[in-house]
Amino acid sequence: MSSVTSATRRLPCATGITRLLRIRSQPNLQGRHFSYSPSCLSDDDKTITNTTIMVQDGLNIQELPCIVQIINGEFSVFSNGRSQAGRKLEGLGLEIPQVSKNLFKNINFEEEQEMILGFMRCLKVADIFKLLEVCPEEEVSPNVALAVIKRIFELENNFEYRNRGLNLYPEESLFTFTRGAVMKHLIEIICGSYDPQNIIEALRVMGRDSYQGNKQKYLEKLCNESIIRITEGRMTVEQVCESAKAFHNLGTTGSQYIEKVWVGITDQVEDINVKEACNIMSILPLVKQSRKHLYNIVERRMGSLWYKLKSEDIIRILHVLIQLKLTSSRMLPMISRWTNLNIHVLTESNIRWIVYSLMSLNFTDANIQKSLTRFMKVKKSNINDPSLIAVIMDYCVKMRIRSPEVLDTGVEYFMQNASKLTVPQVNSLCRPYGLLNYEPPNASAFFLAFEMLLEEKFVQFPPNVMIDLLLSCVYLKRYPINFVKKVFNPYFFDRIHTLDPAEMRLTRTKLKVLDRALCLEASNYSGPMLPRDHSAKSFWRDARIMRCVNMIQAPLIEIVGTSERITPSAILPNFPGTEMYVVDCVIDMAGKLSLKSFKWSSNKYALLIHPPEHYILNEDLLVGPQAMRKRHLAMCGFKVVSLSYEKMNRLRVYPELLKNYIEDKMKEATSV
Repeated sequence: MSSVTSATRRLPCATGITRLLRIRSQPNLQGRHFSYSPSCLSDDDKTITNTTIMVQDGLNIQELPCIVQIINGEFSVFSNGRSQAGRKLEGLGLEIPQVSKNLFKNINFEEEQEMILGFMRCLKVADIFKLLEVCPEEEVSPNVALAVIKRIFELENNFEYRNRGLNLYPEESLFTFTRGAVMKHLIEIICGSYDPQNIIEALRVMGRDSYQGNKQKYLEKLCNESIIRITEGRMTVEQVCESAKAFHNLGTTGSQYIEKVWVGITDQVEDINVKEACNIMSILPLVKQSRKHLYNIVERRMGSLWYKLKSEDIIRILHVLIQLKLTSSRMLPMISRWTNLNIHVLTESNIRWIVYSLMSLNFTDANIQKSLTRFMKVKKSNINDPSLIAVIMDYCVKMRIRSPEVLDTGVEYFMQNASKLTVPQVNSLCRPYGLLNYEPPNASAFFLAFEMLLEEKFVQFPPNVMIDLLLSCVYLKRYPINFVKKVFNPYFFDRIHTLDPAEMRLTRTKLKVLDRALCLEASNYSGPMLPRDHSAKSFWRDARIMRCVNMIQAPLIEIVGTSERITPSAILPNFPGTEMYVVDCVIDMAGKLSLKSFKWSSNKYALLIHPPEHYILNEDLLVGPQAMRKRHLAMCGFKVVSLSYEKMNRLRVYPELLKNYIEDKMKEATSV
């Protein structure tokens, strides 16, 4: 065999990228057998450096951190099966041969446990050091070394707890020097273990190390060994995830390693099972640079594993998605499909968490709607957990799902369990009908039960919740005349002023809307109860609507003949100062609109541009507040024209079709 000057090790990496780690050996060593063991090298012989590589994952290309292992050390030279290397253990003055990992293979399990029990009997750290001096080196296996470290930390933490402010290791103490040497040697023994679990367990234990001295050297030694094994693919995906969590618990020291664990996961992507995929999801909040890459791996792998998931796995995944705010995830349709498949075996608690999580992520699709409809039709009023039906109703409100099966079940449940419901649950169960513009078949009985409950528990409802509930009745033309004296009185106003400033202003505005709505619609309402607001205000306006108003200016001029008849963003007098009552565009066929000398007439058009959130999901029906807005403008003499923002946005490249669409809508308003 000729002289060996260098050897090259290839480590598999993501997307075919190969890292080349060069190992230099001494020249002119002929006829020898060379072997290399990372754990047998000293700190000076083995170093870790950081670098970045470009990783292509489908259409995504990312620059991710990784490590390069630089080895400027010696090979262990074996002649006739015997090692010729040796090393001195610093601090203890012991000469220790550099032995193979096979040394610990012949240790009896009972003997090992007896050794561990011997160290557990020590009541002082000094006793452990003394016992280590007399123990044969070959009997201190990685398991024993791990148990010794745990016992040292346990005794140190116990001493610190019982002796506040007293330092167990004074500076420049021989005891302090001995501890560092012992810990360094024990870590080296653990790093020589065949079982990566020993290294992972040691990383976890290091999080309990309360030593105030210099512990960086042996801590980095352990972290380096762990990240090397991850990079070389000698840990399973589950062990890689456990290591990542252990790195995170080490704080600043471990944070530099956690971003590089992606290598050990990428190399095993085809073998990832359900449990490992969930473990990868659990470490996503701990990483930043490699988060997208790891998430793509899980997302792609879940495409073939989703039907094997359990309810606990789904909840864990949703928790991570909420934590990371991944709302545009391809995993959400998979979870929806899984829920639809397993809705019949899920517990009420599981369904509640799944629905709440999807609501937090602002996600809905046909599968989740179908599954909730099936569940409510089967269960009806037999649901044991009132918070479940409250969450489902809140979900319907937020996603604008107007499902008769779900809403009718909510009515039935409320009428049977009204006395058992809390104030938030009553709000969740009763508010959706007005907001979703849905009147149940047994509306009279429902609103009677609702009125009786409000009468009984009026004081328990916060003022903002009470006004929301009363407005939801008005949306359905159910007027809460019996509560006028309770709402429009100084005591209730004082309660409003106890709210947070932002919530207080919003509640006062809603109260004005309620007052104006009752004035317009309720014939036996002796209002208005509130004085007219003359203060100048600025309103938030949806930028989409403002762009759309500008876009239709040209077609409108062609329709009405002159721009003087068009008034964009008109604020009408005698209406509350809120964005809901700002008319997107007013067309006065008599001439330029003057708000100072405003007169109600039937010759005015109120153009309302409705974005998707103004409609019930997948229906051409307005939600409750917008339906009430149209009624109020119609009562004031306007011909109300409802225009779909999405449809006009699609027609903007076809000016003639856009003009025809607006004209048709204006003709419909005229014929009403």
